[in-house]
Amino acid sequence: MNSRCRAIEEERGIVGIHKTLQSKKIRNSNVELVRLLAMVMIVLNHTPWANCLYVDPNIGYIRRWGTTLTVSFLSNWGGVGDCLFFIISAWFLCEENQSLKRNIARCWHLEKQLWFWSITLFVGCLVAWHMQGGMPGIKTLTSLGVKTVFPLATNLWWYPTSYVLFLLICPLLTQGLQLLTRERHATLCIGLLLIFGWMPESIFPLDMKYSIILFVYLYILICFIKWHIPSMCKSRLYAYHFIVVGSGIALTSQALVQCMSPNKIMGHMWMNSPRCISSICIALGIVIIATTSKAHHSQTINYVASSTLAVYLVCTHQFIKLALRPVMQYIQPGAGGVVKVLMVALSIYTAALSVDMMRHWVFGWLVDRNVGCQNAWIIGKLERIRNYGIQVIERLDEKLLNGV
Repeated sequence: MNSRCRAIEEERGIVGIHKTLQSKKIRNSNVELVRLLAMVMIVLNHTPWANCLYVDPNIGYIRRWGTTLTVSFLSNWGGVGDCLFFIISAWFLCEENQSLKRNIARCWHLEKQLWFWSITLFVGCLVAWHMQGGMPGIKTLTSLGVKTVFPLATNLWWYPTSYVLFLLICPLLTQGLQLLTRERHATLCIGLLLIFGWMPESIFPLDMKYSIILFVYLYILICFIKWHIPSMCKSRLYAYHFIVVGSGIALTSQALVQCMSPNKIMGHMWMNSPRCISSICIALGIVIIATTSKAHHSQTINYVASSTLAVYLVCTHQFIKLALRPVMQYIQPGAGGVVKVLMVALSIYTAALSVDMMRHWVFGWLVDRNVGCQNAWIIGKLERIRNYGIQVIERLDEKLLNGV
């Protein structure tokens, strides 16, 4: 079986792809720590803070404003986290020798993780519904069941779906950007930032939202910085300036807007909009610091960081709302409530990482033993579909020409 897989890999020209994707030793642990940090921000953003937001209007403006502002600062780092998570990937993708086959292998690796977690969390939902004494209607159950079986196609989680679509167009997108001159690329970046970079979603929604368009937008910016301003990528001074400017815009604006509404959290502001210049600056500064610091390699950090996506999958799934419902009802508003919510967030973060690390170990023994053969089979099928589609188009063209 192994020799046959090897022959298929050589025929498809993908020898070494799965080894590159699975390699742990060559990864810079500084970058992997940034992944862990990004996921902390995302978990805080998706943590159920609502129990701490009902502030007594009689306790005074300053105390009400201080409580809600604290919760706003904690819960609005999601945009920075999204930027961090994607910019780390784009930082290295834009310098790769782009290959659609390699990206398809990445997509298949991601799809296996999504299947594991979608099925696991679906079962968890069934258990939670049963224990809480009420199953949902057949429509809700069927909808979640279909999304469980087809997590990518149904956009069960926006980030993996958009990232897979991005990987499939990334080779062509990179080639197109490389054809642009420095001036044209700069003009494109400036235009995008003027359109999308200043107003957060809550004020100026536009149509970008959370989709592949967001990733294309960020990738265009990162490619320009990496290709045309390499000195910036190596300057920690620039990195600190980025963080200071981005944080200044984000935190100051958050405080000012919160002044007008001291009784509730102000969400989707500058920090929590991944397309805004403040989120991009903070994320870019952190990535530059990580990549310019003295590289060190820790297999433990790399192994743990390889499970960060699982944290996002868990904290944004319907299961977590069901599981936390009995817990959150005992959390009271105020400073103590904020601390308890943070402890809940830490528990979710730790539990998801732990389970996914076990999944890695099991997959290493069972699912990924012949990953090269799997990649070769999938690429072969897709090539046949592509060739068949080309043949159909050519036949249709011939018929149209003959008809004319």
